[in-house]
Amino acid sequence: MPRTSRPLQIHPIVLRRAEVVRVVDVSPNLRRLTLAGPDLSEGEMGAGYSRPEFRSDGFDDHVKLVVPGADGALPRIGTQEENRFAWNPEVLAHTRDYTVRSWEPGATSFEIDVVRHEQGLAADWAFAAQPGDEVHFAGPKSCALRNDEVDWHLLVGDETALPAISRWLEEAPEGTRGQAIIEVPSEADRVSVPSKAEVEVTWLVRGRTPAGTSTQLADAVRRLVLPEGRGYAWVAGEALTIAPIRRHLRHGLGLPKEDVEVSGYWRRAADQPATEPADDAERLMPITGDDEPADPVDDVHEMSELLPPVVTRVAVTLGICSLIADGHDTAAALARETAVAQGRLVPLLDALAALGLVEEESGRYRNTARGGVLTEESAIEHLSLDDPANREALALVDLLDVLRTGVPAARLGGLARPRRRATDAALDLAHHERAAEELHYVLEPLAALAPVAGARTLAVYGDAAGRVADALAGGRAVHLPGDGEQPWPQHDCAVLVGTLEGRDDEEGVGLLRAALTGGTTLVLVERTSDRAATDDHDAEDALVSLVASGLPLRSGAAVDELLRRAGAVALEHHVLGWGFSPLSRVVVAHV
Repeated sequence: MPRTSRPLQIHPIVLRRAEVVRVVDVSPNLRRLTLAGPDLSEGEMGAGYSRPEFRSDGFDDHVKLVVPGADGALPRIGTQEENRFAWNPEVLAHTRDYTVRSWEPGATSFEIDVVRHEQGLAADWAFAAQPGDEVHFAGPKSCALRNDEVDWHLLVGDETALPAISRWLEEAPEGTRGQAIIEVPSEADRVSVPSKAEVEVTWLVRGRTPAGTSTQLADAVRRLVLPEGRGYAWVAGEALTIAPIRRHLRHGLGLPKEDVEVSGYWRRAADQPATEPADDAERLMPITGDDEPADPVDDVHEMSELLPPVVTRVAVTLGICSLIADGHDTAAALARETAVAQGRLVPLLDALAALGLVEEESGRYRNTARGGVLTEESAIEHLSLDDPANREALALVDLLDVLRTGVPAARLGGLARPRRRATDAALDLAHHERAAEELHYVLEPLAALAPVAGARTLAVYGDAAGRVADALAGGRAVHLPGDGEQPWPQHDCAVLVGTLEGRDDEEGVGLLRAALTGGTTLVLVERTSDRAATDDHDAEDALVSLVASGLPLRSGAAVDELLRRAGAVALEHHVLGWGFSPLSRVVVAHV
């Protein structure tokens, strides 16, 4: 989930076992399963880990089901760790994400609704399930609560979003205003949902139009006249079908990013029957040949190609796939919308076709399932070169010179990132925004960390300092020291985020010493190079940091050494939340 204005709760990822205790057909294309069992209660899991009680407070919370095959067999599922579950990659093909349709606090059961499809692992299992069948699941790993500060709500989705929309309608309090637009396969799939909210519900019947190809939802949203005041829009369904809705809400109507949530619940492969809703891990898996072993020569050839990373970033920046999703599907229309001469744009379109991102027929382009990924908010935020922070990745072409000279990349002016940020407001803002995204699932556990929770006065410095301060304040005094401020204001605990990257050792020690002089405890949230050898994304981040600053990203051990040089006498290491974010590993230093 991108950063959102909805209040967020973070939960450990725990694998549980449940039993099917009830099966009900809600409509011809929707089956409801009630899952229950003692694993939904608080208890011990072994290995010294405690299992928290199952909770689901958000209307669109989801669980990851581990669905057995027709023979009931499964690979090893994985290993339970302290705050997360380490999945065996082989079992991910057996997992599907489903919305928690209903749950009551204290209950040891919950319900999910499964959509009938022509074929699909989970649908086949669900429509054959009987009371007594067992299934493993994990989640919800987070709960995003309804935003009750807005004036109105908009809920849009196909039948895969119906469970979440129905739960929203049932749980919204009296006086809540909004509109809901729901597309279903047939008249018989319209369901009655009681609600205290003042919500106008519009049902769209798809009929014989194949799932994932109808434009009814997008057309209905374009016809809407939104109420006055601030609103929150929630949209879910087939990824390519709903992409134009996100673009209309964000760019056509100008709704703020944090008040628009558009989630691709499933993808329809081109020229194929509708496929079952799947989670990101499955639907973004690379497509390989039948059972042919990978050829190392082919692997290295693909790894050495410069075309894919450059073309995808340029296409996202120009909005090519989003424009195609909006109906601008000819070279002439795309040239007009992007303000790029058609003669220069066609080679880019050819490259997108060669990479399998778009297809062309009779002069008209359409997105493939891969191209549909480039219409999503998360892809745009991470790839668009309109974001100055994303442009730094292009400096990797200067890596050889940086390695030999230690001077930041020439295309970045040969200046280290901290100096460029100090003089480039857009670049500085982009890095603050990036840190805020990476902290999205970390702020709640950071606030619960003992030195932070127990402090009467805080000092917050570094990336996204304002957002961090707002999240941690809780009625307490929070200082925001300025750059180079000496001495720091007195405080019980200092929180520093992303402050050492790009600084040499002397600068880093000076900053840490200033923070420790003003108080007795420091919480340092910092990227390190510790996972670069095992994770290609971390490796890229480390190299981009190097070319942008001329200085290597420090290891955790090197960060600890700087803290000791700055006067820390005791260090504690913690992992916040699930440990996925680059900013989820923190050091607590005491003097």
